Amino acid sequence: MGNGANEGFSYFAEIAASYDRVQSVLSPPYERGLETIVELVPFDPDEPFHFVDLGCGTAEPTARVLERFGRSTAVCIDSEPEMLGIAKRKLTPYPGRIEVREGDLTDCAIPSCDLVFSAKTFHHVHPDRLPSLIARIAAALRPGGCFILYDTMSVGPGWSDEVRRQASRFRERHVQRAVDSGRVTREEIDARREYKRMMKAAGKDVEYEHHAEDLISAMTGAGYKEVAVVWRLFADTILLAFVPAGDS
Repeated sequence: MGNGANEGFSYFAEIAASYDRVQSVLSPPYERGLETIVELVPFDPDEPFHFVDLGCGTAEPTARVLERFGRSTAVCIDSEPEMLGIAKRKLTPYPGRIEVREGDLTDCAIPSCDLVFSAKTFHHVHPDRLPSLIARIAAALRPGGCFILYDTMSVGPGWSDEVRRQASRFRERHVQRAVDSGRVTREEIDARREYKRMMKAAGKDVEYEHHAEDLISAMTGAGYKEVAVVWRLFADTILLAFVPAGDS
């Protein structure tokens, strides 16, 4: 979500209406990841702060933060109009606290803020563009500001074949439970996977396997004071980073 650099890219436009319902089935850690983002917000529930959701998609994490932190305000940025349409409807309970913008996260203006988070978006950004994006986020953060990055990435040594098989078993058991409960249909899951496969084959759904160590190095180079892997379930990983406070 949020990276419109690939001409003809329309995968998220096609799946926008069912994204929230199906994504947490196809990606078992997704719901836990979103919950963890909210828990990692470094403010008290009654504190005012301004945050940016980069590559917001349907703005599910934004809605959760606005609900939990009643004095927070936000800007949501994404390149897919269909996703932004859903985001705007979802965020109607928060009038005066939210602005939704269309833009490519790799070159859009990032407003000054206290917190930036991005969920399941960076794997669509070419590795060569990551350092400048990470530096722009650092520049937008106010002293002591926080960046929460949730995405799929590798950490440390590569996985063995057995770990990959276990990841697949974990995912498929989760999908089967969702099908059995009537949350989704098997046809729906199969159609989504086939469509994504076709988009990848056509070069219109480009994903990159980023390494946490490279992201941490880029964050350190951009001036973040602290960077840490704070949550992980198979490839789903959250990095937490802070820029120096004004008195540092």
